Amino acid sequence: MKRILQIILLCFMVATTALAQNEAKTEIIELNSQSFKQKVWNFEKEKTFNRVGNLPIILDFHATWCGPCKLLSPKLQSIQNKYKGKLIVYKIDVDKSPDLAQRFNVQAMPTMVFIGNKTSFKTELGNQEYDALEKMVNKYLFQK
Repeated sequence: MKRILQIILLCFMVATTALAQNEAKTEIIELNSQSFKQKVWNFEKEKTFNRVGNLPIILDFHATWCGPCKLLSPKLQSIQNKYKGKLIVYKIDVDKSPDLAQRFNVQAMPTMVFIGNKTSFKTELGNQEYDALEKMVNKYLFQK
């Protein structure tokens, strides 16, 4: 009986820890052309770049077959979790949304687009170490 209670207690602790970790994690949303127009920039109405909303945005242009993209993805997830409520990270699959990649002149993956204000953005290419990525976030999105 004592052994069963220990097992139940252990299972309860593991489940509680897993739930707490899931609550802290904010999933990165994958955008297509339609959702992009709603969440980032309605390029059909606004011919020049004029973004929607006020929170800073990181666009992660990636491909499912891209090795460096897979290495960058967990780092962007960590940034999303750390800056929860202060910025938004969106993923855009260049094979599913080539029109969006073309709008931002994406020619290699991964490409990140940092959007800190209404009318301009900064582009960075390639997989980055976490510290370098966080420096870019602070420089492009939070530096006045």
